[in-house]
Amino acid sequence: MTIEALTTNTPENTSILQLTKFTFIIPDKPFLKYFCQTVQIPSVSTNEIEVPTPFSATYRHGEKLRYDPLTITAMMDEDLRVWQETYDWLKSLTRPTSFTEYPRQSKKEIYKPLYFDGYLTVNTNANNPNLRIKFRNCHPASIGMVNFDTKVDADSIPTADFTFRYDGFDIERL
Repeated sequence: MTIEALTTNTPENTSILQLTKFTFIIPDKPFLKYFCQTVQIPSVSTNEIEVPTPFSATYRHGEKLRYDPLTITAMMDEDLRVWQETYDWLKSLTRPTSFTEYPRQSKKEIYKPLYFDGYLTVNTNANNPNLRIKFRNCHPASIGMVNFDTKVDADSIPTADFTFRYDGFDIERL
């Protein structure tokens, strides 16, 4: 590549990403979609492998990708539905206190999935879908606290953080 090609090469789309133009859904969890306030595309890394040389150590890529957790902040509705649907999901993944709490509890429900795909859709400045990130096999890892406080005004919207683990993600240009 010549120096001229490097200096004259401009991207097709020079519009800047707007941080408010997104939606996040987990299809079986409707309240999370409606009340989602923030979501972060998680960090991805790999372990580094040191390659010794006679002069100094150099580093190369590792063998596996490491995905940081997916964290979502959601506003709380007055029925706490978004909090409860995630709590019930998390509770069903662990050792509940009775058989009725297990997700596969009757012959009618032979298979009820434990993990669901999550979809982050990033929109253009004109609010058209532009990019979709599919988080494969999401499941809740933690639910943050909801802070009740008599010192705040009535217009303050309570939120909670929800942390999800997943197997990996795929990116699709729309």
